[in-house]
Amino acid sequence: MSHYLKILFSALFVLSTLSLSANAAVENTTAVSTTACNATGNIISVGKEDCRATPSTFTAQIYEIGLCTAHPYGAAKTSATFDASTCVVIYTDAAPAAVNLAAAIGTNTSLPGTASAPAQGTYGFPYIKLGTDFSVAGSFTNTPAGGSATTYYSRGAGNAVNTTGPAVAQTDSLRNFDENGDGSTCTSGYSGAAVVGGTMDGFITDASLARSDSTEVGNVVDKLCDKSTRLVAVMNLSTPFTVTSQTYSVNFNFVLTDYGVQFMTSDADLSDVEEFGSAPFAGYFTVLNAD
Repeated sequence: MSHYLKILFSALFVLSTLSLSANAAVENTTAVSTTACNATGNIISVGKEDCRATPSTFTAQIYEIGLCTAHPYGAAKTSATFDASTCVVIYTDAAPAAVNLAAAIGTNTSLPGTASAPAQGTYGFPYIKLGTDFSVAGSFTNTPAGGSATTYYSRGAGNAVNTTGPAVAQTDSLRNFDENGDGSTCTSGYSGAAVVGGTMDGFITDASLARSDSTEVGNVVDKLCDKSTRLVAVMNLSTPFTVTSQTYSVNFNFVLTDYGVQFMTSDADLSDVEEFGSAPFAGYFTVLNAD
């Protein structure tokens, strides 16, 4: 059975392992794909430091969803501001409650905000605006070669893991894509994460969807970009979809199986895990038309 979550007028963001590239004002990273955790043998694949698993809790705040005919941060994805001139808003919630996406796996649900039918047209760049705090919990069972099964659980304290349950939720805050660096640079964007139907770009912004430039680091110790209260995800569709007079629903299917949480290690043998945290979720669009 396929595990997914359908939310009317929604979209996705995908966080991935990242490698750095820079530009003059704002700084972007280039996304590198991650892999699912292995149930047998090494839990983490050779050449990786982390792996993805299915969460038992994954909550996020969804502020706005829209469709654009051009990329709102420019074709080069280096604009510091969101250009809404080619966009239509199809969902909005000024003060959203956190939605536990994991609790709704396998069901259809509607968000509590205000949905609007999009204008007729062809759209290649859907976007979603979220908060930057995510509450996550999860576990994963692995049987190493010649060994017995071990289940790893989120402990809910400083990204630690336990081998006794239950899985405890923790809040991860996304404030800078340069979290593996020294925090002296604000890396506010990532680009090119592979998803079903195209690629995804992500941008850390303020409430007006403006990005920090690379020098705007408000707290080096905690690695905070000055503008870091929203995460804007923009999907680049390989095949843009068209809204016509017959369109009655634009849906996004959130995929959380083997997405949403990650386990990490620095062990050379990749057979044990040391940390837990939030990770990518994925999905795809469907456009429903009357016969």
